[in-house]
Amino acid sequence: MRAVSTLRRLCLVAFALAAPSLVGCLPYSQNEGDYELTPVELLRDDCNLLPQVIDEFRLGLQISGRVVRADFGVQNMQLLGYFLEDGEAFTADGSVANVSASANGQECLLGQIRVHLDATTQCSTQFNGQLRLVYDSDGVTQCSCELWVRFEGVQGNTRCEESP
Repeated sequence: MRAVSTLRRLCLVAFALAAPSLVGCLPYSQNEGDYELTPVELLRDDCNLLPQVIDEFRLGLQISGRVVRADFGVQNMQLLGYFLEDGEAFTADGSVANVSASANGQECLLGQIRVHLDATTQCSTQFNGQLRLVYDSDGVTQCSCELWVRFEGVQGNTRCEESP
């Protein structure tokens, strides 16, 4: 009977020691909160989407362990992703289905809008990265578009060099 309780204690101690690594509690320097995404380089824009969506390039970032959640302004999309092992970069994806949007000067019914974001922490209030926005249309070629941009994500107009 005593051997079982000793084994149980050892298992509980081992679990207690391992638990932080299981949930991915790594120290990330990126602040949670609202970020404005500012395009710094246009890589691809099939349908001149950037002027239409630039006002919606906002991200509400939430971090839980290694998990990243973000509310993205375009179509009020929610992105889900994670920090990479080094803790300085993160990635997130999201999509919405059966939405109406404008592309090439016409209103389009889209089967899906997808977003992929890759970012690297610069400091607690800024990250830089690439964003890919894809309009998938079911059969209407003029409505199928892709926008790829490099961007800066800045919280509260506080770029790294301005941080205390």
